[in-house]
Amino acid sequence: MNNKQLASSVSWGVILIGAGVLYFFDWWWPGVMLVVGAASATELMIRGRMKEAAGSFFFFIAIVVVFEFLWGALAAIPWTALIALVLIGMGGMVIVQALTKK
Repeated sequence: MNNKQLASSVSWGVILIGAGVLYFFDWWWPGVMLVVGAASATELMIRGRMKEAAGSFFFFIAIVVVFEFLWGALAAIPWTALIALVLIGMGGMVIVQALTKK
């Protein structure tokens, strides 16, 4: 198994474990963002890209922190707008990472 296959397999394992934990604690939102961040960071770490792994993980942690601590103010925002903003932010992050990749 090469490094890319190993990274992909381990990140899927992290996703499955995270989904089980989220199901157990019934903490789907914003917990799913934490799971995605952990899986992304794990894959990048295995590939030896520590700086990108840390950036990815902290980006997703920031989403969790914002939603957990500012939920009262954010509750007034319609769900469709909220989900759209999160997806737009994630898409922007992927584009920036692709453009800055050496």
